[in-house]
Amino acid sequence: MIRPPKPLPFFLISSLLIFGGCGKTAQEKAIAEAVPFSVTNLYPIERLPVYFNRVVVMPCSYEGNAPSILEFADDLVNQELAQARLFETVRLSTRDCKRLFGKERLSSADSLPDNFFSLLKSETQANGVLFLDIQHFQPYRPLSLGVRAKLVDLNSGDFMWAVDETLDAAHASVIASAQLYQHRNHVRALSQKTSGSVLQSPRNFTKFVAHTLFSTLPTR
Repeated sequence: MIRPPKPLPFFLISSLLIFGGCGKTAQEKAIAEAVPFSVTNLYPIERLPVYFNRVVVMPCSYEGNAPSILEFADDLVNQELAQARLFETVRLSTRDCKRLFGKERLSSADSLPDNFFSLLKSETQANGVLFLDIQHFQPYRPLSLGVRAKLVDLNSGDFMWAVDETLDAAHASVIASAQLYQHRNHVRALSQKTSGSVLQSPRNFTKFVAHTLFSTLPTR
């Protein structure tokens, strides 16, 4: 016969409740006191030139096997970049990328064809190109996403902006920044009751990361 387990002593239950409560309170206190995440690994020019008004956005790249993030990353990157309202954006599809350059996705670190800039310019009438490379992606809690992005002048080949950052939801500063972002932007399709949704959804976390990085783009 299977015997029921013996109840825990009262003092042990009390200890678990006390220490469990303290841990949660300490975590909440650390987040409340944290300085929101700030992008630091960054190179921007001071101001965008007047002529720099149309940018072609390359499909996001990822080294190794394609993760689930590529199912929605291109859409979110283009949405967040368009919302910055710094220039007109032209989305290059994976089909057109393969037609023009033989690959569906190109990394900013790839060896580009000699006619890459001129071909993009003639095809899109753009004067800039944005690369976004996903270097790291953790789709389970704590979520984390590493991104390298470069904005390049198609006329000169010069960098207008470059960033290389990893946002990790295990860090209090990233949690504080994500909560502030959600409160300020009222992320669409999220219930107000789910205050941690940005930190629980890979899609919404990616949207937050894109917004954070693009907020550092040079203005006019």
